[in-house]
Amino acid sequence: MTTFAPTSLLLQPFHNFHAATGAVLKFLQGHLGFDLCMVTRVKDEQWIVVNVEDQRYGMKAGAVFPWKDTLCYSMVMGKGSNITPDISTVEAYAKAPLTEQFNIAAYVSMPLFHGDGTLFGTLCGFHSEAKPASMEAQQPLLKVMVQLLVSLLDSDLKFLQQKRQVERSQADCWRDELTGLYNHQAWEHFLSVEDSRCHRYGRDACLINLQLDLKAADSAYGASPPETWIKAIAQLLRSILREEDIVARVEQDQLGVIAVETEPERLIRLVNRIKAELAISAFPLALGSAVRDPSKTLEVAWHHAQMTCQAKTSAKAS
Repeated sequence: MTTFAPTSLLLQPFHNFHAATGAVLKFLQGHLGFDLCMVTRVKDEQWIVVNVEDQRYGMKAGAVFPWKDTLCYSMVMGKGSNITPDISTVEAYAKAPLTEQFNIAAYVSMPLFHGDGTLFGTLCGFHSEAKPASMEAQQPLLKVMVQLLVSLLDSDLKFLQQKRQVERSQADCWRDELTGLYNHQAWEHFLSVEDSRCHRYGRDACLINLQLDLKAADSAYGASPPETWIKAIAQLLRSILREEDIVARVEQDQLGVIAVETEPERLIRLVNRIKAELAISAFPLALGSAVRDPSKTLEVAWHHAQMTCQAKTSAKAS
């Protein structure tokens, strides 16, 4: 006999880490009576706001602060406790640059560590007035919430890799006939999908734009049609990029790359390698690149990469 739960008892599972953090933040903000609660990501000396519930400070997801300016940095370094009803009692918190900037009087924070021990970020909260010492009794609750969030985060990230593989297979119908790369439709799709993931997990992503001068190529290499060179460049990019990266023929004379989960340092290495390989072919083209700003979208970064490329093309023409 199958038993069904009454509708009033049904609770929908969280579909991902971002949805779970949203629910946790709303609960904590009401339970603790805090002005602000948020989940952050620590990356390359930056403290990135991933999700936030705010009633006072005007904090938005995507906001970025120097990691060492934050109270969470002091907490992770062992200079203060996880729950501080009155931060004037903790010198490191009282002197943190963000304390004065946001008028913080009470503070809670728990680090979010991946299963391998690396730091993802923090679950934290600010309040503009000191809280009673009894607030310290909330530590067991905060620990359990953090353990649940980290478990979901690691599971989510593992599933994400599998999902990317499925998406690549499903997008095989969006291929450019000449190069075999993804076409414009696939490019627009992946820009949107990967931007959502950057926002959800506070991840990096970089864009590369290659603007091909087909007219100059036709004049210089009449014996070898531009199409031959375009196919060769497409093959070269595929050999350099990782399986999870996206490379597409966005327009007839334009190729685009989304280097997923790529920090600025890798982008520099990647661009330099592409330039070195392309220099051998001497094919006339310009290359532009951009890093996604945590407070903006991949579409904005793509536009910046295109503008950088156009500026280089104009400089060559002059």
